[in-house]
Amino acid sequence: MIVKSGKFGKFLACSDYPNCKSTAPMTLGIACPTCKVGELAQRQSRFRKIFYSCNRYPDCKFALWDKPVLKSCPQCQFPILTEKLTKKQGLIHRCPQKECGYIEIIEAQAA
Repeated sequence: MIVKSGKFGKFLACSDYPNCKSTAPMTLGIACPTCKVGELAQRQSRFRKIFYSCNRYPDCKFALWDKPVLKSCPQCQFPILTEKLTKKQGLIHRCPQKECGYIEIIEAQAA
């Protein structure tokens, strides 16, 4: 398998192309928190917006818009946090669970 770049971002493809046509998405090395079998991969929507989802897509539909970080939430113990750069707060880590609401400011935005 070799790394190639296509219409929807980077992916792994078979090096012996005419004989082997298998492909796989590039993974981040973070286990999927819902199915615990697949890994999270960076993907690109048809509108070129980057999102992160499980590489076992039809079976597991877990997806995030913000970049996942392998750090568990101190409040609800969810296995991952998301990283986002905002204009108001700067770089933050946030729990993807809506009912948790945990936010940690990593780098404050200079005013």
